[in-house]
Amino acid sequence: MPYNGEKASKGGHADFVKNPDVMSFLAECEYMREPNSAEASLIASSYQKILLTVPLDLPRYVVASDASKSDTPINDKLPSTQIGFIKVSQVLIGMERYAELIDPASRFVDPFKAAEMHRNASAITFTLPGSNIRFQGAKSVKDGFRRAVFKQLNANRAKDGSDFVLTETLLQLNNGIIEFALCPSCCIENDFKFITQEVQHCPHCKEPVFITDWLRLHEDISDFGNNTSAMTRMMNVIEHLLLVTLIHQIFSVSPKSLSSMAFVIDGPLAIFGQPAKLHSRIMEFLFKINNRLSELGMDPILIIGLQKSGDVMDHANILNKFLPPSVIKLLDDEYRYKYIKGSDSPSENFGGETYYGQDFIFKTEKGRIFNFAIPYPFPDKAPGKKEFSKKKSKIEHYGNLVEKACNLICHFELDLYQNAIVPVALAHRHASISIVPGGKVLDIITKTGLKNN
Repeated sequence: MPYNGEKASKGGHADFVKNPDVMSFLAECEYMREPNSAEASLIASSYQKILLTVPLDLPRYVVASDASKSDTPINDKLPSTQIGFIKVSQVLIGMERYAELIDPASRFVDPFKAAEMHRNASAITFTLPGSNIRFQGAKSVKDGFRRAVFKQLNANRAKDGSDFVLTETLLQLNNGIIEFALCPSCCIENDFKFITQEVQHCPHCKEPVFITDWLRLHEDISDFGNNTSAMTRMMNVIEHLLLVTLIHQIFSVSPKSLSSMAFVIDGPLAIFGQPAKLHSRIMEFLFKINNRLSELGMDPILIIGLQKSGDVMDHANILNKFLPPSVIKLLDDEYRYKYIKGSDSPSENFGGETYYGQDFIFKTEKGRIFNFAIPYPFPDKAPGKKEFSKKKSKIEHYGNLVEKACNLICHFELDLYQNAIVPVALAHRHASISIVPGGKVLDIITKTGLKNN
């Protein structure tokens, strides 16, 4: 590693370029590559044509969310001592108002109406202790992080006097009871059961134990190293909990309104890492909501996870020139492992511990290509891994939600960015923490707001 301010040698790569061991190593590796014409034609033949209704069947409202994070040093002299910032933005778009953006006389976008749409964005911020920070006098960085996670998720985020508390959502997702058997502070076994209480104390170490410890986010925290991965897991959990909280609130007030809405989240419909078990609770929750809507004679809610990058998009972009417009492919596990993952020993069910939604590749009539997901229409992943892998791969199980997702993507596809749609672009604009000026502002907040201990 170079010293601070030291410039790297311009010829530092030469040792690798000239080394025959490097080429020998690469020759022994297998990886995703561009198919030849014959292979591509064979792959493309498995895609099916999708004919969309005209006019497009669209929801009345679309809610899009995006999240970002930033790890900021408390000052220039302590670059390894950091505070974590997470920001999640939710944008509400009324389809009637969106249609009015373009002036029919000039065909240009009305800037005042566009500005009004931006005002519908609602950003929620979270602040967490990062590397080398002990929060609220905790005995370790990890215990301080646990305290901060509970404080942030247990705060009422509503601005109108109602309740918008993510710990309540967490409890609801677990059917009113959260249990685990290991103290997150001293790691001694004990039965912790949360029903009405949100904080208990370990009988051995006397440290507080929080309802949010069930997420196990603290397990990625080190007292000495970089804690960026824990912040990423926290951001992932927050974005999905906010989605569930919003859906639950709307359903409680007006199921009919919920049935006419669509929700777009930036990223896969999955929870990764230590809190991955949350994905099965979300899957069950969405099934119950849609089942109740069906009993009321209403359409299920449309939820889309849209991925802009990753191995699926790499594969889709490679294959794009071989695909005709208006085609779709449900990514069954056999296809994924054969053409994308390249694994000779695939798991019995891809995403069995993390995913609650099925991936699709979709090429629009205009030639843009998208990787989107919609939730599995099942309460759980029974009866078994292989059986569920087959069950989730039947496109007929998803009803008209696939067509509705394609309708929405086609209606909102955007020229400004590659593989982008308007709602996510708007949400990202309000969620992203730019280096300048946003990042600089966070630097100032951190350096002036943190007390020296």
